[in-house]
Order: sequence, then structure tokens, then C-alpha cells
Amino acid sequence: MRKTMLVISLVFAILAATPLAISRAFVNTTTTYETVYVKPGDTVWQIAANYATPKDDVREIMFEIRRINKLDSNARVYPGQILKVPVKN
Repeated sequence: MRKTMLVISLVFAILAATPLAISRAFVNTTTTYETVYVKPGDTVWQIAANYATPKDDVREIMFEIRRINKLDSNARVYPGQILKVPVKN
């Protein structure tokens, strides 16, 4: 469990240091939003990965989820929390 938390913390630290000022994942596309209810053990990364296609960058989807839902750079979510997730049409 400690190793998992360390890895997740390192991933978030790297993502926070990565310059993703403007996400290009959803530019020039029609975007709708799906409501997702966070389950125990869910992370924003896992949720983003569930909505990514092979052409998508999961980091950009994660950035959009954080931006849309006004999550801080830690992007912590809690069971029962409701998130809006962008879905390309």
C-alpha cells in the first residue's frame, strides 16, 4: 500500500511539473460530459484512462477533468464524489 501511494504521489508530482498550460485534447471537437460517481479506490488517472482512446493522451484528459471539476494539482477524489468527464463526439 505504501509503495502504491508513493508511486501515485510521484506520478502526480511529475504531472504537476509538466507544462500543460493549454490542453489540446478537446480543441476543435464537439465535447459532451458524462457524470461519473467516484468509487472507492478510484483515481482521476484511472477515470481518465477509462475514457481515453488509443489516440488520446491520458494526461490531457486528466488535466481536463481536473480543470472542469476545479480539482487542485493533487486531484484527490473521494468515494461518492460526482465528476464531469469530457467525452468527444
